[in-house]
Amino acid sequence: MKKTTKTTGNRKAKKKRNKKYMGAIVQSAKSKAQVEENNYRPAIDFLSGYNSNINSLSNQLSHLTSPIYQTSLLNAFCGIQDKLSSFNTFESMLPKFDQHNFISPALDFSRHATLAYSGLSTLDTVNNLASLVTPNYPSWYGETIAKSSFLTSPDFAGLDIFQSSKSLIEMFGSQNLSAFSVQSSLAKATEYSLYTEKSLANFSWADLGYKVGLDEVSKGLISSSFLELSMDYSELLRSFGTNPSSYIELSPSLTKLAPVELYTGANLLELLSADEEITTEEELLKNEIQYENEYSLNLYLPKVHSGLLNMWKGAIETFNTNNSDKVRQFTASLRELFTHVLHQLAPDDKVKTWTENPTFYDQGKPTRKARLHFICRNISNKPFDKFVEKNIQATLEFINIFQDGTHSIESGFTPQQLIAMKSKAETTLKFLLEIEFSTNRQ
Repeated sequence: MKKTTKTTGNRKAKKKRNKKYMGAIVQSAKSKAQVEENNYRPAIDFLSGYNSNINSLSNQLSHLTSPIYQTSLLNAFCGIQDKLSSFNTFESMLPKFDQHNFISPALDFSRHATLAYSGLSTLDTVNNLASLVTPNYPSWYGETIAKSSFLTSPDFAGLDIFQSSKSLIEMFGSQNLSAFSVQSSLAKATEYSLYTEKSLANFSWADLGYKVGLDEVSKGLISSSFLELSMDYSELLRSFGTNPSSYIELSPSLTKLAPVELYTGANLLELLSADEEITTEEELLKNEIQYENEYSLNLYLPKVHSGLLNMWKGAIETFNTNNSDKVRQFTASLRELFTHVLHQLAPDDKVKTWTENPTFYDQGKPTRKARLHFICRNISNKPFDKFVEKNIQATLEFINIFQDGTHSIESGFTPQQLIAMKSKAETTLKFLLEIEFSTNRQ
């Protein structure tokens, strides 16, 4: 079994690894110096300010419903839409690397994704996409405007999305509101993509797993899985650039979560490999991700099966204890939860009715790939399907590292690393559930 291969003889392997790893550190110092000559602060300031204005207006659109606010809201609305013409100026603020691939091929893929989002954020493209959003505006309103007040309003769960969106359409017009929703979606995705870049730029690929002394086998597995994920994510963004309408054809909850998935993975890699470069804006973003994860898992898990919510809460209780064996128990619980969710969303009998493709079966049982394709069966987007498959694979490799690391990593894991692992796992669970409830159970 692969797990045995990872852990057998680990201490001897660790001594050998440390001896030759110094060379990797020296080699990576040059590329790290390249990164340190540049910084992401100007781009972070620009995008944080841009999204802050969008979030503030979204909050006010949700709460300031009296006619007395209409003129002020209209002025703010027009002002933010005017800023769209200068959105891509942040590209000139991005650090410039002469040797992307020398630092990390994943960073190269991430930069392509950032620029792809910027390329979609033009006035003409946004207006064209808005015309496609208008017929299905309530769902976009729910994901972009209503959910921006997630942290400020306890009444979100009881919000009448259709009626609220109808009231705003009467005030601003459906085309304008649709354009604002698309603008908001792309701006937030660009911000996540920027932080993904920032995390990947903070360490050399040669130093992957350095902070926890990751063994070479585990390092190879997580490296290949994340690179494949980054490549497929880049392909997904390239498909949006070639056919912008495909961005709208996906559920807004899924286009919102795809960049979050890559970011949480990149941030976890950063924490396993180097000292994190902390910014206030990024910490606030992480809190938003965790809060939305908690909300969505509490909402969706019991709808799939009554026992899944208790299983997740049991894992969290273990996570919050001081038990010396909590990491192994927590990660084992997560893996079990993933298995149960996959089997509930894609039961054997339903998968077998859906397809007889022999490549989707192993000894008569549907493979994980088959179950994921079944869950995505109502999504006509092959690049997205590939991204989902590679995302699950990468998340499970992360879980393996933490589960096996309880035996093979002498230094243990820091609280920050454990929180990042929890966030990554919960985000991926939420992603699967959003696919199910936004495309299969509408």
